[in-house]
Amino acid sequence: MKKQFIINALVVLIALSPIAYLLISWDSIPESFTTKIELKKRFEEIQTRQELLVATLSLALTGAVLYILMRNLKRLDPKVNDATPKTAFHKLGLTITLLLVILYYFFISSVKNEWIINTPVLMSFIGLLISMVGNYMNNIKPNYFAGIRLPWTLNDPENWRRTHSLAGKLWFAGGILLILTSFLLPEYVLIPLIVTVFMVIVIIPGIYSYRIYRRKLQ
Repeated sequence: MKKQFIINALVVLIALSPIAYLLISWDSIPESFTTKIELKKRFEEIQTRQELLVATLSLALTGAVLYILMRNLKRLDPKVNDATPKTAFHKLGLTITLLLVILYYFFISSVKNEWIINTPVLMSFIGLLISMVGNYMNNIKPNYFAGIRLPWTLNDPENWRRTHSLAGKLWFAGGILLILTSFLLPEYVLIPLIVTVFMVIVIIPGIYSYRIYRRKLQ
């Protein structure tokens, strides 16, 4: 119990660490700066240090709360009880939290060093996030917070299992595809590709789960 408390406290500190990084870097960040994001058309937005601080606080707290939530689903979710395997919830919460931390360290560094955030970098990060979520999706048990939470999946354990087995494969494959193609394909192809991948990994599992539901009604 004490060991787990130490681990949880350490993860929360890591989740909040971008705040400390920003404060340490405060003097090297100008009062106002331009965020440069290069998608199909270069996007630039003038922001201030205060706005960056608010955004960093929000994202860091989101990561910490997400981790704590996934560690305590039994107390919050009526579908999660003592018999429910919780390892996948814990790993999913930890993974997303750490990826958010990495993202914001990169964003703060891009402000400090005036980097241009281009499409391949954004796409590879999104692909990494999707593939990591897909890696754990097959092991997530019915709950109201994570996964494909449709009425027919939440009320049918077999439907939930089969739907998430398919979704896990699609999400993992889709994420890997985005990572592999992010620096290989021309930029005008990348945006339509990421939209297509999102549609496939969201719509197909939903249709699949509904078909299972309809078959059982017949």
